[in-house]
Amino acid sequence: MRVFVSLGERSASNYIYHIFKEVKGIDFYGITDERLESIGFKSLAKIEDLSVVGITEALPKVPFVFQLWRQIERLMPEFDAIILCDAPAFNLPLLRRIRGKVKKVIYFISPQVWAWKEGRAKVISEYADHLIVLLPFEVDFYRRYAREGFKVHFVGHPLLDLASPSIKEEDFKRLVGFEEYMALLPGSRWSEVKRHVPYLKEVIRGLDLPAVVPTFEAFKSYMEESFRGYPVRVITSADLENPSYNAMAYARLTLLASGTAELEASLLRSVHAVFYRVSPLTYLLGRLLIKVPYVALTNLILNRSAVPELIQRPPEELLMVARELLKEERRQEQLRSFEALRERFGGEGSLLRLRELFLQLLYEG
Repeated sequence: MRVFVSLGERSASNYIYHIFKEVKGIDFYGITDERLESIGFKSLAKIEDLSVVGITEALPKVPFVFQLWRQIERLMPEFDAIILCDAPAFNLPLLRRIRGKVKKVIYFISPQVWAWKEGRAKVISEYADHLIVLLPFEVDFYRRYAREGFKVHFVGHPLLDLASPSIKEEDFKRLVGFEEYMALLPGSRWSEVKRHVPYLKEVIRGLDLPAVVPTFEAFKSYMEESFRGYPVRVITSADLENPSYNAMAYARLTLLASGTAELEASLLRSVHAVFYRVSPLTYLLGRLLIKVPYVALTNLILNRSAVPELIQRPPEELLMVARELLKEERRQEQLRSFEALRERFGGEGSLLRLRELFLQLLYEG
């Protein structure tokens, strides 16, 4: 069997790696990275070739993207199936191009159509055979797009199995030099880091608690310089595997920028609050376009405000929330919410269930 995989982001690549690393008898080909190639995936292009942010950065990539779409389209009759993973800007136009030219189309990880750009859901339902979603409420959302020949599947989120510390608590605390601390995650993009680090410094000043900041090597020197004179330890993957998972798992409190890290914090049972800062114009436009009541995935899944959200709020408010979350009663309340969240996902073993589902879909007639 030959299967093409179209990836646009490292997070999706990580899921595919863990799902298929023990699978034999399938010849995988597609848009890859070094980890996928280490388990036998053959590369047509690299994820980095598609990873750009912003219009001006994307423009030079346009000829390459069109050429890649045409190349994949020509290859499709040679494959038994294609797996398209999230990355709607690249994969939805590709989805239209390859329909009818490959035996089976599986879309893995729905774009956030329930928050904005709902029209993307219609495209997926019309052109894909199967959609595998990672959030339980997405099954109900896609019912409005039901049609014969299109099936939606949910068996859990891979983070249930992947989000775990890599070393023991005492070893991690010895590494960072703090017995008790808060974890700070200002974001994964330069724009987020530069906007949120000064914001977090205001919060650190008001709390008698040192901080651990897990980040990428590219940001480390900037972080260390920015937090100079503060009780802060900056760590990266050069220090240990999965620095953010370890930092959040053992923290007394986590303060993090909105994104996937929020769901990871909940699955790691790390008491936390979410913040985010953007320009006033971007904030106003976002309020007009986004249709959901919460930004934190935990709150969206539980359909209630289990995790405090401080979007475009001053640091003084985040400081007040942080002080509340340090109280044992409030901590226990949030921890109970995290257990309810895990139950919604169906418990651990999601990677195995995803592997079994993929193999069933790939081999069925």
